[in-house]
Amino acid sequence: MSNRALLAAAVAAITLAPAAHSQNLAGSQVTVAGYCCTAPPGPATQATNAVTATVGPNTEFPAGSLTSLTSGLSAVPVAIDVGSNDIELNYSQASGLIPAGGFNGYVFTFANAPTITGVTLDSRSSSEYTPALSFSGNQIFINEAGLNLTATTMGLLSVTTAGTPPPVPEPETYAMLLAGLGLLGWTARRHHG
Repeated sequence: MSNRALLAAAVAAITLAPAAHSQNLAGSQVTVAGYCCTAPPGPATQATNAVTATVGPNTEFPAGSLTSLTSGLSAVPVAIDVGSNDIELNYSQASGLIPAGGFNGYVFTFANAPTITGVTLDSRSSSEYTPALSFSGNQIFINEAGLNLTATTMGLLSVTTAGTPPPVPEPETYAMLLAGLGLLGWTARRHHG
């Protein structure tokens, strides 16, 4: 194969490569419920009602959406926003220590969503917000046992899913690609000249 044909094939492969399809939580159904006191969370330890919505721009469960199902326990007032790749929890009406031990927190269950492959605490979260995070398939577990929540507490979780597109390349990457292709073309032309 000639150098010119190789160059043409390389350019075609780069420009005609299929774009990565964005697969995130947008459009999926999310159900959130609070669980108390023992691990693992399950039907017997569900402490609040479950609320469901479709994930879209600023899907919000306002403070007060979750109410206690258990006598003697009150639900922590939290406003929850679920985005395509993140979950934000705001405790602007909360104040107090979450009991330590077991699982005291929330379970987010997603339907019609790609598999969750990671959940991390974003650095923009309040410094006192340090829950134990875990995930499994289509669920995210946020264990807040032992945390002291105040009116300024905010948690922001970054969620990755199977098929989350890689970051967009920096302009320098494209410049290096073009320089490499130019060098390849110059070399091919020099050998034929």
